[in-house]
Parts: sequence; C-alpha cells; structure tokens
Amino acid sequence: MTTFYKDFHAKKGAGVHRRVFHYVPSHGDDAVDRNIRGCGTLQGIKQIHQMLDIGKPGRLMIRTRSCHCDSCWIGRYAQCANKKRCGDPREVCLQPKAHRRLAETPAEIAANTGLNISREAQKDDIVCVMVRQEHEPWMLGRVCGSLGSHELKSAAVDTPHATLVPGDVVLETRKLEPINPGTKVFDVTTKVFPVRAKDVRLGKMEVEYKQVRRSRRGRSAPQRLGMHSAPRISMQNEATQRCEISSATHAKMLASVLVGS
Repeated sequence: MTTFYKDFHAKKGAGVHRRVFHYVPSHGDDAVDRNIRGCGTLQGIKQIHQMLDIGKPGRLMIRTRSCHCDSCWIGRYAQCANKKRCGDPREVCLQPKAHRRLAETPAEIAANTGLNISREAQKDDIVCVMVRQEHEPWMLGRVCGSLGSHELKSAAVDTPHATLVPGDVVLETRKLEPINPGTKVFDVTTKVFPVRAKDVRLGKMEVEYKQVRRSRRGRSAPQRLGMHSAPRISMQNEATQRCEISSATHAKMLASVLVGS
C-alpha cells in the first residue's frame, strides 16, 4: 500500500485520515462467530457513511458522514465540531429476517450425547468417560445405583479427575482399572466416585467378566503382634472380578473420546 502524498492538514480535513487493519482469526480464543442471523435492509443506507458498534446486539450508531475532530476521536459524537456537515448521531435497530439456530460444535454434540447416555444409564452398565488427563485421557466405569444421572446438590466434591460443584449433572461409577497400559483387560476396583454426565462418551459397552484369584502375602499372627519368632509368610487368595472388551469395542471407545475431546 502506498503512502499518502498530502497530510491531513494539507487536505483540509477531507479524504482518508488513516487506515487501521485488525486481524481476526478464523478459530481460537479471539475468533468471531460468523454464523449470524441476517437482517433486513436499513432505510437510507446509501446516505449513511458512518456506522459504529455500540455494544448492544442488533443496534448501531449511524451518521451521514464520519468525522475526525477531537470530540469524535474520543467517542463523544454528540459534541462533534462538524455536526452541521456530518449530521447528528442516532441509534438504529437492525430487524432480523428469521431466527437461525447456530450449528453445534463437536464438543457440544459430544456433551449432549453424554447427558443422554447418562440419563438412560442403568445399574452395572459399563460407560467410557473422558477425564482429560495427560496420563489418563479416559476411563471405564461401572454404573452404581439404579437412578442414572442426577444433579449434585451437596457441597463440592473432589474426585481423582476433577472437582464437581453443586449443579453439575453426575453419574455414580465404580472405576475399572486396566491391568497394563494399552490393554483391553480391566479389574473392577473398589473406587467409587461420581463423574460428569457430559463427559460420558460411550454407554452400554459389551464386556466379558471373569473371576480371577490373586495371591496376597500376609504375615503370621506372632509377627503382627510384634513377637520375634521364626518368620512365616502366608499366601492368601483373594477373588477379583475382571472384565475384557473386544477389539471392536476398544476401537469404538477410542474414536468416541477423540471426537469429543
């Protein structure tokens, strides 16, 4: 872009004073939602050469001409020194043509799906929950109780993955812990805590349960009482419930978490 040959004073206040460009990204924190409603034609639009956003949805401040006097430069348009030439500022309302529902984002679709899954969840259903942690992006849980999801009405609750506050819609679950990283086999643990219903990504997952026995080392009675007798180690068997998901279910689960992240 070329520079101006004459400055603002040489042109006696006429013409373009300066051009200001603002970069608006298409996505991210500073992005602008361009999927907005259309509006009807503003009467006399051809004679209007200044339009300003006044921070009210659907309303604009308009004038016949724009001005760059000291008052207008700081936004005091009613005190414009060139009011006779530029006209009085006035506020107009843009009339929308028709209401158009904005498209949902993938995250919003996933959250609504999670609420629906949690609402219909029944006792002992297996659900996949997105927990958004680097070492554990998702978890499997078995639904506890028969009421499905409900609104948290008590005080804030700290869970292993988040802090839930009153008003959150939650689902009580018993955590299923993988026996190894990347495995499709899980142990049913004794960890019971609520999860956000909107973070549920998959419900009614098909699993195959197995009963396994795990050995646990224990000390003999004299050792527990502090008596220094001959060391004896007893082996105690504990029954543990274990479940396994199929490869197809595992792939479907990972896809649902990826889409809703």
